[in-house]
Amino acid sequence: MLPNLKDIETRAGRFTIGATARSTKYRNVQGTVTAIRWTGYFYSIEIVCKPGGGPHSDNAANYELLSPLTWPTFNYVNPNAQQATAGEFEVLLPGERDRIYFADTAEQAIALVAATVGLYDQEQEVAYLKKLAEAGPVDERCWRGSASLEGQPAYISTRQQRPAPRFDVGESVTFYGDTPSTISGRALYKSRHNYGQTEWHYFYAESRGDHYPMSEEITEPATPAALAA
Repeated sequence: MLPNLKDIETRAGRFTIGATARSTKYRNVQGTVTAIRWTGYFYSIEIVCKPGGGPHSDNAANYELLSPLTWPTFNYVNPNAQQATAGEFEVLLPGERDRIYFADTAEQAIALVAATVGLYDQEQEVAYLKKLAEAGPVDERCWRGSASLEGQPAYISTRQQRPAPRFDVGESVTFYGDTPSTISGRALYKSRHNYGQTEWHYFYAESRGDHYPMSEEITEPATPAALAA
């Protein structure tokens, strides 16, 4: 179980506790952000509707930001929206099915680990990671989280050679040759059952509800005939 957050970044901006947000699915639902919680599949934002309304919770990706930022804490990117395909550091999260996230700096990598599995002292961990990186390549160095009794792990590496994704956000594709879909996000996963090989997966805009992204193995460009259908 991942910890509650004080803020989360989506394509709509950074939502913080105390900010004002509105649902993109229900236009009359808006209010103050009171909680950002992990549901087991995604982070949800809870708002208290005004005036005198009750709480409303939904996927963080289903809100727009109405108020300016209040205060910065973690810079945790909504999983469905991350567009990065490479970085100076890589963070592997077993708790998210061995998904690999990318960060440009040691500070960003440690902030992601802190946001997902918990850390007691981020500044100390940043200094430690920088020292490791200065000494040479880092290959899946384990960080044991503090957010659970089991100490959920995360692994940090310096830049690795990775195949580029075949498809870009916004492209029309088909999965198993079915109805065309529009790619809305990309995610890289590592398979510990397939000699550590990695494969890109794709989120798509037409999905109903929240879903595990579709693997590149079953993804093909949408044909002109399929687009015209």
